[in-house]
Amino acid sequence: MKLLRDYILIFAAIGIVGALLINNIILPLYVNWNDEIRVPSLTHTDLAKGGQILSERKLEWAIKDTIYRRDIPGGFIMDQYPEAGQMVKENRKIQLTISLPPEKLEMPDLIAITERQASIALDRLGLVLMEVLTDSSDMYERTVVIDQSLAAGLPVAPGDSISLTVSLGKRNLKKTMPNLLNKGLDEAVKVLEFNGFTIGAIQYTQNSDLLPKTVVSQSVAPGKIFPQERVINVDLMITDDF
Repeated sequence: MKLLRDYILIFAAIGIVGALLINNIILPLYVNWNDEIRVPSLTHTDLAKGGQILSERKLEWAIKDTIYRRDIPGGFIMDQYPEAGQMVKENRKIQLTISLPPEKLEMPDLIAITERQASIALDRLGLVLMEVLTDSSDMYERTVVIDQSLAAGLPVAPGDSISLTVSLGKRNLKKTMPNLLNKGLDEAVKVLEFNGFTIGAIQYTQNSDLLPKTVVSQSVAPGKIFPQERVINVDLMITDDF
């Protein structure tokens, strides 16, 4: 029984000595071997915390490079030199590569260019074309951008989503020939132009029952319908001066 107790005391003493050796000799040697300091791992640590870790180990730091990553916020350590685990002297500067915050850009003007050209412009800025809508347009041809979800000149950042509206071409619009009979020439011209028609040739005739320059005949019958984009010249016959 006494022998067992002696063994226990011996092993306990060995354990205590071993713990003291690890705590006071081995660990300090691991961190500070031959007056050198082991470089800690700093990657994917924010710059403030990384700087604190280095300061605690009597190491300094400097920014070697910057890099932009869409999926990582600004101010994170992306790379380091020397690498983690290497031994360096006290006050050694650790070179860090950190992530940049998203760069602020201006939204480009994409109106009146083709959908493909707009897509390329967005891609160059790191913007995401989230959705392409379509609508008819009397002003823009098919595949041309007629609207954008964010107005040109407003601030954007890489990764922002943008929607575009692209033209399907002109609507199937119509125009109707107005009745010009018994109107004065000046009024008849205004009515024609307002309805999308143009004045053609003017002929004169005598009619003592009507005032001078009164329309008595038109080359296109009133009420006739035409496509909006079609050019129609209307010839008029008006009364002559007496």
